[in-house]
Amino acid sequence: MVQAPASVLYVNNVTGRVQGSGTRRSPLRTLTQALGKATSGTTVQLESGTYGNGEAFPLTVPIGVTVMGLGDAVTIRGGGTLATEDVGPQSVTLQLRDRAQLRGITVTNPQSQGVGVWLEDGSALLTRCRFLGCGRDGVFVTGDAMPVLLDNEFSQNQASGLFMARQTKGEVRQNRFIKTSYGIAISDQSAPLLVDNDVLENRAGIVLSRSARPVLRQNRVRQNQSSGLWVQDTALPDIGQSQDLGGNSFQDNRQWDIRNDGRQLIISAGNFINPNRVQGNIRYVASELPDPVAVPSLLLGKVKPVGPLPEPPRPTPPESNLDSRFRDVMGHWGAPFINAMAKAELVKGFFDGSFRPDALVTRAQFAALVMATFPSTGDNQRRFKAFRDVASNFWARKVIYQAQAQGFIAGFPDGTFRPNDPMTRVQALVALMSGLRFGQGQASELGVYDDRAQVPTYAVEEVAIATRRSIVVNHPDVSKLRPMQPITRAETTALVHQCLVNLGRMQPPNSPFIVRPQVASSAANVAVAHWADDFWQALVAQSFLKSTWAPTDAMTRAEFASLVFAAFAPKPQRYPVAFRDVPEAHWAANAIQITYRAKFLSGFPDYTFAPDQPILKIQVLLALVSGLNLRTKGTAGLLSRYEDHDQVPRYAAVAIATATKLGLVFNHPNLDMLTPNHVVTCGEVAAMVYQGLVLRKRMPPVGSPYQVVIAK
Repeated sequence: MVQAPASVLYVNNVTGRVQGSGTRRSPLRTLTQALGKATSGTTVQLESGTYGNGEAFPLTVPIGVTVMGLGDAVTIRGGGTLATEDVGPQSVTLQLRDRAQLRGITVTNPQSQGVGVWLEDGSALLTRCRFLGCGRDGVFVTGDAMPVLLDNEFSQNQASGLFMARQTKGEVRQNRFIKTSYGIAISDQSAPLLVDNDVLENRAGIVLSRSARPVLRQNRVRQNQSSGLWVQDTALPDIGQSQDLGGNSFQDNRQWDIRNDGRQLIISAGNFINPNRVQGNIRYVASELPDPVAVPSLLLGKVKPVGPLPEPPRPTPPESNLDSRFRDVMGHWGAPFINAMAKAELVKGFFDGSFRPDALVTRAQFAALVMATFPSTGDNQRRFKAFRDVASNFWARKVIYQAQAQGFIAGFPDGTFRPNDPMTRVQALVALMSGLRFGQGQASELGVYDDRAQVPTYAVEEVAIATRRSIVVNHPDVSKLRPMQPITRAETTALVHQCLVNLGRMQPPNSPFIVRPQVASSAANVAVAHWADDFWQALVAQSFLKSTWAPTDAMTRAEFASLVFAAFAPKPQRYPVAFRDVPEAHWAANAIQITYRAKFLSGFPDYTFAPDQPILKIQVLLALVSGLNLRTKGTAGLLSRYEDHDQVPRYAAVAIATATKLGLVFNHPNLDMLTPNHVVTCGEVAAMVYQGLVLRKRMPPVGSPYQVVIAK
C-alpha cells in the first residue's frame, strides 16, 4: 500500500518569513498564514516555539487539515472573540472544523473565560495534546460535534478540562484530567463514551447536569476534593449494566465517591465503589453474565457445581476413539468430539462412568451446554421474554433466559419454551448459528444433503452457513441431515465442538462424518492448480478463508484482518482505538479492532485503517511476527539471500529476518526474490498464515518448493 504524500506546510516563528513558501527551507512565519493556505489533506508542521504574537486569534483549522507540533516544544497561546452559532461570542484559541486534527500541541488561553479549543460540528481528532491554564475550559464541545479525544492532558484550567453540551457525542479515551475545577463537565443531551481516563485531584471529577447520558467504562476517578462523580437534574450515566460491566474505579475522593443529587436511579454493575462513600439513589446489580458455577451439568441432568470455566484450551490433537474416559464411548463414532470436550471440562459424564452418547437432549439441557461453552458470546442482547412453562424453581431457568438473551434459543409463539421436549437437529443448528452469528448462507449450499427438502424454510440460511463452516456432523450417512429428528448427546457435543473449531478453541478432529462443503470448480481450476492450493484448501476447510475468494485475488487489509481473527483468535494486548474510516456497520469492524488490539495490525497516523486498500507482502510478514510474538530468531544478515534485499526498510530488517528463519516467507515464482513491497495475493497470504499455524502447532507442516528454508 503506497500512499501519495499529503502536502506539508512548515511554520517557524523564529526563522520563518511572511513571504515564505511553506517548505522546510523557507517556512512561514505564523500559523495564521499556514491556515490561510491549507486545504483538506494538508499538514501544518509547527517548529519548536510559542505561537502567540503575530497570530490572528481565534484560529480556525479548516476541514480535513492537521496541525502538528513537537509535544511540549510547541505552544499556542492566546485568544480572540469567536462568534459561535450556539452560545454567542466566546474567547477561543482554536476552532477545529470537521475532520480537522490537532496533534502534539500545548494550548493555553489565559484570557478571562478563555477556551482553548472550540468544537461545534464534525468529527475532529485531538491527540497527545496539553490543554493547560485556560481561563475557563480546556476544550468546549457543543452543537452536534462527535470528536475523538485520545491521550491528552487537561490541567489547571479554571472551569473545566473538558465541557460537552447540546447533542454532542464522540469518544474520550486515555486522557488525564488533573488539578482543574471540574475535570469533565457534561450537560444537556450530550452522550459521549468515556473510556480508560484518569480524573485526579480536581475540585470535582466528573459533573453531569440536565439530561446528559454519558457511558463510562474503565475510568479511574480518584482523589478529587469534593465528589468523584456528581450527578444533577435528570442526568443518567451508564456506569455498567448487568451484562456489560463498568469497570470504573471511584475511590479516595474527599467527600463522596459518587453523589447523586439527580432524579434518576443510577445502576452500578462491576465498578470499584465503597457504598459508604456514596450519596443518593444508586442500585448495585450483580453481573448477569453466564456463571458456569450455577449451570447444571448437561451430562448429569441435575445441578452440580462445576467451578469456573477454564481458559479457552489450546488446541490439542484429537483423541482416539479407542481410548476414552467413558466406558460407553470407546469405539463410538462421536468419541473424538466427546473426548476433546471432556478434556476441556466442557462436558461431564454420569456417576456410573458412562456418557450415554445416544440418549436424547432436551431443550433445557441444550441451553445449559451452550451457556457453559459460550458464556457472554454476543454483544447485542435481545429483549427478555418470559416463558410461562419455565417455573421460578426450574433447574435450568437461569441458563434458558441467558441463552435467550444472547440469541441462541427462542420460545414458541404460544409463549412456551417446552424445556423438557427433545431438541431437534435443525433446532440445534439454528440456535448455534443464531447465537454465534457466523454469517448467512445460501440455499444452494444444501446440495450436499439428499434430504435437503426436509429443511424448514426458516432454517435454510443457518443450516447453509453451518455446512459451509464444516459444523454439521452426520452419522451414519454423511449425506443425510435428518433435520427433524431429535438430537442425541453425542450429536450435540459434536456440533458444539465444531463451533469451537471455528472459533479457534479446538483442533479439527479426524472424523469421516463431518460434512464438507461443496467446492465449485471451473475448467480453468481443474486444468491449472495454484501453487498455494495445499495451504489454501486447508484454510478453506476450516472456514478461515471465504469460499468466495480466489487464490489469485489481491487481499485487502480488512480481509487480512478477518483471516487473522478467524485463524488465530488473538487476545487483546492494548486498548482499542476508533478508526475514522471503519464504522460500526463495516463487515470487518470487529476483526479489525481485535487484530489491532492483538498487535497484528496498526492504523495510520491520521487514525484511519484503510480497510479496502490492498495489503503488501512486507505488511503481512510484519503482522505475523508482531501478532504471534515471534522472538528474534535471525539477524538482518539473513536477508542477503534475497536478490532484492535492498528493498526491505531498515526498521523491518530484523522482523523479516525472523520471518525468514521461521519459514514464513514464500516466494513465487522466484525463490530468491522477496518482492516485499508488492500487493500480496490471497494465495500467498494463505501460505504465510498456514505456516503461522504450524508454528502454533495447530497445523501439520506442508512442504512447498516456494518456501524459503534456512538450514539449521
